[in-house]
Amino acid sequence: MHVITPGLEELKNVHFNILNKINEVVSYKIHHKALIKESNPKMTKNRVLKENNKTFLNWFKDTIFGDNNASKMLRKLVDGPKRNVKSTMQNSGVSLKTESNTLLL
Repeated sequence: MHVITPGLEELKNVHFNILNKINEVVSYKIHHKALIKESNPKMTKNRVLKENNKTFLNWFKDTIFGDNNASKMLRKLVDGPKRNVKSTMQNSGVSLKTESNTLLL
């Protein structure tokens, strides 16, 4: 049996892509991009997008935890996937430990 466990960067990319699909996050993305552009007025649109992709998750987490009006859903989504031990099965002296990378809501 071959087990593939996604690395930290893969998990961050998945988390970012999930957030990009949630309507409630759109205003935060727009605000974050505006802050980047404001801080770096000569930055090209492509560079702003790259910087947004690189820094959004940490900025979003800080922003949500600092916002008392943030929804319960956003507070749960902001942390991203958690690595949890799901089960251990034993058969004939062979033990298999599995992990799951899930987004806990």
